[in-house]
Amino acid sequence: MRILFLGSGPFGIPTLRRLHSMREDLIVATVPDAPSGRGQTQRSSFIKQEAVSLRLEVLETERLRGQQGQQILEHAGADLVITADIRLILGARFLQGPERGCYNLHASLLPRWRGAAPVVRALLAGDDQLGVTLYRMVPQLDAGPVVAMEKWTPPSTVTSEQAEEYLSLLAADLLERMLESLESGDPPQIPQQAEQVTLAPRLEKSEGWARWESSAVFVDRQVRALHPWPRTRTRVTRGGADQAADEELILHRVSLVDRSEQVAAGTVLEVTTDQIIVACGEGAIAIHKMQRNGKKPLEMADLLRGMPFEVGDQFHGREGV
Repeated sequence: MRILFLGSGPFGIPTLRRLHSMREDLIVATVPDAPSGRGQTQRSSFIKQEAVSLRLEVLETERLRGQQGQQILEHAGADLVITADIRLILGARFLQGPERGCYNLHASLLPRWRGAAPVVRALLAGDDQLGVTLYRMVPQLDAGPVVAMEKWTPPSTVTSEQAEEYLSLLAADLLERMLESLESGDPPQIPQQAEQVTLAPRLEKSEGWARWESSAVFVDRQVRALHPWPRTRTRVTRGGADQAADEELILHRVSLVDRSEQVAAGTVLEVTTDQIIVACGEGAIAIHKMQRNGKKPLEMADLLRGMPFEVGDQFHGREGV
C-alpha cells in the first residue's frame, strides 16, 4: 500500500520520520521553495528538507484543489493520505481520490480549536489540557469524524514553541498506534459535536501587544502563547535620569506574583537586582527576561545595567494602554 504524506511545517517532521521507519512505500508532497528571511533566500519547507534527508521522493505544489491536486494524486498513486500542517486546502475531489481516505493530525482536542493556530489559542484561553486529534478529512475545515486523540496536561510554564514540539511527538505516536486501522479502510470514526466547536484563526502580528489592562494571569498567558511569534511587545515610558520615553520592548519571560495595589495598569511597582514587578488590571507580574528593540534578549539583571527602571515607570500597549 502506498502512502502519501502531505506537510510543510516542523509539526509534521516526527510523523514523517515515524512513517518512514514503518513503511517503505511512502511518497511526500509539500509546498514549493519560497523566499525566506531578510535576504529573501529561496528555502525549502521543513518537510522537504526532512524528506530529502530520508531519500524520499518529493512532489511540490502550490494547490491541492482542481487540476494540480489531481496531478499530485495521479503521480503519487497513493491508497492512503496522511497530512500534518500542510497549510493548503484539500479540494473535495482530492479527498475522494485515495481508496483508504485522507486523514489529518491536528494539534488540538477537536472540536475545540479548529483552524490554523490551535496551540496558541488554547494557551491564550488557559486550557488545562492540550492534545492531538487524528480525524478523517472532509471539505469543511477540521470538521471530519474523529478516529482517535491523545491528551496532554502541560506544565504551567509551557510556551507555544515547547507545546508544539511535544505535540508533534505525540502526533507521531498516535499515528503509529492507528496506522493499521487506517490501512484497513475501516477505522473508528466518531462525529464531532457541533455545539462544542471553537475556532482558532490565524494569529495576527497586531495581537502581540501586551494587554496590561487585563489580568496578570492573561499577560502571563500572552507571553507564553506568543512565543516564538509574534512575541509579546510593549512600550515603556521611563522617568529616570535619562528621561527616556516610549521605547519598544519584547517580554520574554515573566511570572505571576502575589501583589495587588491600586495603581494604573502597567505601573512599575518594584525594581530589584534581577526583576521588575509590574501591575496589571488585576494582580501583577514579575519580568525576568526582556529585549530592547534591535538588541538581543537579556536577563533582567543584565538589562538593568544599561536600562535603569524606577518605581512609577509606565508600561503600555500600542494604543497607550
